[in-house]
Amino acid sequence: MKELVRLQRIALVMTAVAALSTSGAFAQAGHVLNGVGPADQAWSGAGMAVPQDALSALQWNPATVTMIENNQLDVSLQLLFPTGKLSSFVRQGAFGEMGPPQDVSGETNSDAGPFPIPSIAYVYSNPGSRWAFGMSAFGVGGFGVDYLTSNANPITTPQAPNGMGFGSISSQFGMFQLAPTVALRASESVSFGFAPTVNAATLSVTPFPAATPNDANEDGFPSYPEAPMTVAYGFGFQAGVQVQSELGWNVGVSVKSRQYFSDFEFDCKDEMGVVGKAPFRMDYPMILSGGVGYATDKFVFAADLRYLDFEHTPGFDKSGFSNTGAVVGFGWNSILLGAIGVQYEVADGVPIRLGYSYNENPIKDAMAFYNVSSPAIVQHHVSAGFGIDLNNSISAAAALQYGFKNTIEGPWYHPAMGAVPNTSVTSELSTLTAIVGLSVKM
Repeated sequence: MKELVRLQRIALVMTAVAALSTSGAFAQAGHVLNGVGPADQAWSGAGMAVPQDALSALQWNPATVTMIENNQLDVSLQLLFPTGKLSSFVRQGAFGEMGPPQDVSGETNSDAGPFPIPSIAYVYSNPGSRWAFGMSAFGVGGFGVDYLTSNANPITTPQAPNGMGFGSISSQFGMFQLAPTVALRASESVSFGFAPTVNAATLSVTPFPAATPNDANEDGFPSYPEAPMTVAYGFGFQAGVQVQSELGWNVGVSVKSRQYFSDFEFDCKDEMGVVGKAPFRMDYPMILSGGVGYATDKFVFAADLRYLDFEHTPGFDKSGFSNTGAVVGFGWNSILLGAIGVQYEVADGVPIRLGYSYNENPIKDAMAFYNVSSPAIVQHHVSAGFGIDLNNSISAAAALQYGFKNTIEGPWYHPAMGAVPNTSVTSELSTLTAIVGLSVKM
């Protein structure tokens, strides 16, 4: 009975954490967070086969919860600081009669962030049982920008007829995932795990290019509306296998299915202030993961490889304009991600961790224009962190991760003209993440 009450309390806390986790953030591989918690993020997401806490075990491979020896509660908070810049250039007369009368160019910095991303995980493991159970609530993805209207930058000038751009450009996407998990140690070396996943996501975009531009005031200049914050819900699953050897080597594989979301239903106002519904579908991609790890008393090595299937995910699979002038999707590529991490215990209960990860860029240069509100383009990350045992049951950890600046550049697109010659749109992004956490053995 006491264990049931404890689980109920933890579930309530996780629900509260999940509600906080839907604030927008720039994630590390496309819009997918590449790790959860200070241990995994100190390895840049490489902890799948040798998880150092309940957070990383429940994030990537549900089979690895059998490796958590005690009942354990982990809490973590990440603060993500993105540094973004949007630039554009338009040659004189590039838009024909619309101008401009002279070459114009400029840049605008994003004021988005910092973004808090809380996470919580609990593992229940009875030493006398082959079964282990877990529950997690994570922020697992997001993006966000905030570019203010500026007449010095063509793309942030007001919408026609007062300018040639889109005015203020802002977005905020955040997604959390709740995953009740069960794992079975089938033998001394092999474990299996499964977790249904329940998701909620929030999204706001200004202006909203996936809506049909309207000309309700009949001035001859259709405009895109604002899309205020709304919520969509989704579901999926995660399954995994973990193999451990007596020689210290571990191997894990897992699949996180595509997360199937309902439509985001935006209440958009036309130019006369009349509210209408504007739906948009954006799922979360299937993720295939494999990892290998080697551990001794003092040293741990980890390496992970992942495939993120954006190309077959609604919202990301298409690009361009519909025949009504609405943008049909982000046009992202599927990508591979690789991460490595090392850990050395410099004193009893004091591990030092280092990590590096690289992922392909999901956004081609040609798609830069369609992704000014979602420039998730960082490819290289380095990270470092440490842990410390505060007593026999509580340990703390911290990490820093830096995502190196990356840039994409492509042409301006117009619903009727297509790619506009003698124009360019450039997005630039780097990130800094600080992570702290506590683990409590219960």
